[in-house]
Amino acid sequence: MKTKALLLISLVSILFFTSCSKDSTPKLTFANNVTEGQADAGGNYTITGTMTSEVNLDKVTLTKEGQNNPFLVDDSEAKNKNTYAFSYLVTGINSNTYIILDAYDQDGGKTTAKFLIRK
Repeated sequence: MKTKALLLISLVSILFFTSCSKDSTPKLTFANNVTEGQADAGGNYTITGTMTSEVNLDKVTLTKEGQNNPFLVDDSEAKNKNTYAFSYLVTGINSNTYIILDAYDQDGGKTTAKFLIRK
């Protein structure tokens, strides 16, 4: 009897913990799965793609690699969406530059991706 009860408790515990585990961090995919692009003659490039998340998105930030502060914070268009098709214009590119995209969800999950803009 004790063995059956212990087995039942173990089985219920395993099912509970495995069913509650979700990877809720946002997923980020660039258009055509391309992670780099060429800036135009004026140093402009538009980064496009899609973000998805099981938990509603909170915000997206774009930062030039090596800088501490983001040059773009999107806390309005992306907010409260589970799927978001994004398009961000980046200007002032005068040399090869990595752009760091950080996508945050409302539970504190974060995903980071890098995109290279060539000049």
